[in-house]
Amino acid sequence: MGLFDKIAGAFEKKQCDICGGEIGMLGNKKLENGNCCKECVKKLSPWFTDRKHSTVEEIREQIDYREQNREALKDFHETISFGEDSSLFLIDQQNRRFVVLPRRNVDLYEVNPDIISFDQVREMKLDMSYSSTEEKIMRDGQRVSYNPPRYEHTFNMYLKIVTDHPYAHEHRCPLHARSLKVHTAGPKMNRSYRLDALEDLTRFLDYYPPINYRDRVQVDRELDDCYYFAHMGDEICRTIMRG
Repeated sequence: MGLFDKIAGAFEKKQCDICGGEIGMLGNKKLENGNCCKECVKKLSPWFTDRKHSTVEEIREQIDYREQNREALKDFHETISFGEDSSLFLIDQQNRRFVVLPRRNVDLYEVNPDIISFDQVREMKLDMSYSSTEEKIMRDGQRVSYNPPRYEHTFNMYLKIVTDHPYAHEHRCPLHARSLKVHTAGPKMNRSYRLDALEDLTRFLDYYPPINYRDRVQVDRELDDCYYFAHMGDEICRTIMRG
């Protein structure tokens, strides 16, 4: 097939093999042996990532399951919750199961999060990304280092979840919506393993604390934010893995 034929095929209208509706221009979502419209894809599990390798029959089965999951949510009884502005964990401790909403103030039944049993969880751990960049100042038209140098340390924390659930196999749930930043002045901190970066930075600040009171208050607040989400992630893991 030539390039022109591929382009023409992309604009060709197709029929959804799931609901039978017409698929709009550029709206086709390929399956292993058929086509699917965007509306049917929206009905799939929020954590499902294997659509292109799923058959028409498998997608139909999943959509049937999703409706059963929506009905089961009516009997979901939250006993404890964790989360701020991202990845709200609702936990039904009595029945040993949980769901994850993308954020607060969303409709539970509209989002239809998968109900996951504690027994289906194979791995759950805190995952953290870390980076450090030097901050510069403009002087005589050039970006130059501060004296002493200043650094911005960026943290992003997630919960990595691996399960035996038929449609929600693996997911990285962010614990906060925006990157967490800590600002320091002094020498550059040695490169750290990701999960040790927060503790390394805390020890680093013991040796090179902020010079003035204002900077000390700021960095304490920034570190408190980081530890808050790290401890929250650990508490979620303990609640589910030991539940």
